[in-house]
Amino acid sequence: MILESDASDEELAAAFDCGADALLLRLGPCAEDAARRSARACALINEARGKSAAPKLFVELASLDSELIEADLDALFGPGPDGVFLPSCDGAASLLRMSVKLAVREAQAGLADGATRIGAFAGGDPAAVLALRSLAGASPRLAALAFDDAGLRAALGLACGDGAAAQMARAAVVLAAASAGVSALAAPVQTGEENAYAAARRDGFQGAMALFPGQIAAIHEVFPAGENRQRPQSSA
Repeated sequence: MILESDASDEELAAAFDCGADALLLRLGPCAEDAARRSARACALINEARGKSAAPKLFVELASLDSELIEADLDALFGPGPDGVFLPSCDGAASLLRMSVKLAVREAQAGLADGATRIGAFAGGDPAAVLALRSLAGASPRLAALAFDDAGLRAALGLACGDGAAAQMARAAVVLAAASAGVSALAAPVQTGEENAYAAARRDGFQGAMALFPGQIAAIHEVFPAGENRQRPQSSA
């Protein structure tokens, strides 16, 4: 389930207890204060470590080309998240760049090489869609690909995501995830649109992202336990 870094204590408590397989925490902008930007993430990682049944915690980082990426990683590898999430993925190149950065931080923190998994939003950039096939075998760190429906619609100026180009990108994410041996996660939907989960399963997705704790039960109904079901997102 997606959580924003400025979520209230009540929202955080609900997210931890909603039954999600994982939480995705979005750090938010705060470019003027990199330390403040990641402080909440570190606190949440430490809190999750103290819970016996807490979901895995992924943190969505700044883009690989942003000056904030190094500060994000330096701060997060105090506590160390279960994984990181790339806001966009340009195929194997993005995955390998992030893998190198993680290997350095793991060595500095005394963690096993490869301990930190990588998830990525994919399909939101038209050029990157064509590079997704390169992900197969690129890195054992890859954990999941999540379809970036909103990003693609913005890039193409589409009012909805059911046109031919959107369907092609959606299929590319499913096929890239399958060829890489990881889960393809459908884009999150608003409350009342949960019927989209069944359509996503028919299209080959193995899970979906959630925006609200109340959506987790509906996702688990469509993607039962043991079938690589969804990862919830933080701030999503």
